[in-house]
Amino acid sequence: MDLAHPVTIILIAIATWWLSTGLVLAMVHRSERGGWRPAPVMALTTLVGAAGVALMLEGGATPTPVGSYTGFLGALLVWAWHEVAFLTGVLTGRRVACPPGVSGMARFIAAWRAVRDHELAILATGIGLWLLLADAPNRFGLAAFGLLWGMRISAKLLIFLGAPHAVSDLMPRGIAHLKSYFNTGRLTPVFPVLLAIAGGLFLVLVLGASRAVQDYSTVGHILLATFMALAIIEHLILVVPISDTALWRWALPKSRSDRPQGAPPLDEMARLGLTRCEKRADGRLGISKT
Repeated sequence: MDLAHPVTIILIAIATWWLSTGLVLAMVHRSERGGWRPAPVMALTTLVGAAGVALMLEGGATPTPVGSYTGFLGALLVWAWHEVAFLTGVLTGRRVACPPGVSGMARFIAAWRAVRDHELAILATGIGLWLLLADAPNRFGLAAFGLLWGMRISAKLLIFLGAPHAVSDLMPRGIAHLKSYFNTGRLTPVFPVLLAIAGGLFLVLVLGASRAVQDYSTVGHILLATFMALAIIEHLILVVPISDTALWRWALPKSRSDRPQGAPPLDEMARLGLTRCEKRADGRLGISKT
């Protein structure tokens, strides 16, 4: 197998994206159903994340096609740690659900507080990886982490500002309260801007691959371009009536895969010990139990 052939690179990237996403979802949903306790899950995922850092360091020091694959895989393992920590609700922010009455900047601040811890953890990780790999001869692993981070921020902005089909059965119960911040009533005018930026980055990566003179650079650029294309598709799924559940139905429990889409009932939120973000008479935000 020619690891530097474009078709091989694209197929590996797609298979890795599909499998890694499914494994994370399966682990999270198994945890929330009591099959695994959160502490052992996070301990195992931390080992995976540490292995990811080691792979990124190894790939960064190796300017070969294998080095680009290694760094890329390492970035995905590090990202998997953040995904599991977030989706299980272990590392998010204030577990509050925001009622429709909170709007404007108050709603944005409440939404930020609901995901603040996770975002700061990603920032700290990004800074640490930059310090470790900024001078490495092969920085495609670092670039992969940056791409995942940037497109995640873009997706969160889209969901917050307006994405009609943002609610998905793939969302675990541990972060079900975040659905209260989704704006599914309209499509935000910012969406074409986000899509244009993503499309522009995709073209830059494709151009970089076409101009690369070394195999490791070709592999790295095509891996990044493929993941950028997949991120664009994920953005489109948020705004068009296409369910993403079918792609990872195997990762969901039977009861979840058959359940209709929609926000969880209030009694489920109460069972999870969530709090509600309320707007008091003086216009300030207050916190109360559901």
